[in-house]
Amino acid sequence: MTRVSSRAPVWARSSRASFARAVERLLLLAVYGALLLVPLALMAGAVKAGPRGSLVVLADALGFAALSLAVLQIVVSGRWAVAARSFGLRSVLSLHRGAGVIVLVLVVVHVVVLVIDDPTRLALLDSRTAPPRARAGMVALLGLVALAGTSVWRRRLRLSYERWRAVHLTGTAVVIAAAFAHVVWVAAYTSVPAVRWTVLALILVAAAGLFWIRVARPYATAVRPYRVLRVSSERGNAVTVELAPEGHDGLRFAPGQFARLRAAHCVYGMDDHPFTLTSSAQRPERPSFTVKALGNFSASLADLCVGEEILVDGPHGEGVHDGHPVRGRLLLASGIGITPALSVLRTSAEQGDRRPLLLLYGSRRWADVTFREELDKLQRDLPNLQVVHVLSRPEPGWHGERGRIGEELVRRYAPPDLIGWSALVCGPQAMVAGAASSLQRLGVPQAAIQAEGFE
Repeated sequence: MTRVSSRAPVWARSSRASFARAVERLLLLAVYGALLLVPLALMAGAVKAGPRGSLVVLADALGFAALSLAVLQIVVSGRWAVAARSFGLRSVLSLHRGAGVIVLVLVVVHVVVLVIDDPTRLALLDSRTAPPRARAGMVALLGLVALAGTSVWRRRLRLSYERWRAVHLTGTAVVIAAAFAHVVWVAAYTSVPAVRWTVLALILVAAAGLFWIRVARPYATAVRPYRVLRVSSERGNAVTVELAPEGHDGLRFAPGQFARLRAAHCVYGMDDHPFTLTSSAQRPERPSFTVKALGNFSASLADLCVGEEILVDGPHGEGVHDGHPVRGRLLLASGIGITPALSVLRTSAEQGDRRPLLLLYGSRRWADVTFREELDKLQRDLPNLQVVHVLSRPEPGWHGERGRIGEELVRRYAPPDLIGWSALVCGPQAMVAGAASSLQRLGVPQAAIQAEGFE
């Protein structure tokens, strides 16, 4: 009797994974699209007060669509784990940035269409004589411009991350409040009960989202503190901070995820920063982070004292998980981008994972290779692990790989058949973009590639 396996072939599982990711992205787009259409559905057939020309109705629709989309922006920015897990953090953040631009464009076009309909409305732009409804609308528009400008030109404006976050959150609250006041004072469609209750619901959702981001979530983090267990220096001007939970079970995460660290005395401040977890996911009671001193906050971690209290908000982001079976893993890392790959390797070692693992690790010099000694030990603990060091500025006498991680290097060390393999890429933005494209050309589906870039 012939035995028929119930497991689909690897290529079929990879195809299903790609299809599932595409469906998830379409669902996320559908959510945004639905919110854009809701105002149009509510306005259809409604009799409003005031001007009723076709251009005015179009402008009203654009304004309501902008308000709906702005509220969704607040909800998306609340670091919901389910959103990142279902749609992918990159997809959510990318759509969040794009939708922010759309909100600004919708509001600008809203104003332009109203002026085209009646040029005398230009007088409403004069804050000295404009009625309250027009002033509120201008405050909302200027707030959106400020949000977009400080996001796009943050570095040119020399805004620190903490100040940018403060501006972003404050500006968001001002925009929503001003937009709500504008809609109420205009008192056109809000005379229609369905529209009035919908606008009220949107504002309540926005208020709840801001409350979650600035009050509830920081409080939840504060009641689950951690203590610094160990601080150790690493090669490459990096430091590892190992933590222990204080009165709770610790941090359950998947390799590749990150968390935000903040000082215990700064519960509601803006000074929290995201760092990738480097510890094994099998040890939630001992989370650790390895950070390179690139800024004031990251440099200050080296000065932490054992026993000092610290707050951890997480985990966030996409984790490397086995949602579908994989034959092996490609890990491409550059510099401090080794952190998520190390978490994968540590977790695999503790799980006794026998699947093949290939790590291509780029550094400047041999002395800069972070976790050099531990990677040697992991090769002994994981017989199917191959580590290839690539140096861009090698010392005299170096006989290993030189230059940077590219398609030729991957092709040389990776197996000829990469169907069924997953890949994790972490490093500078340019390296990540190039490596991800190379992996797709070599046969790794986009859905099987987790790419994390940093500046």
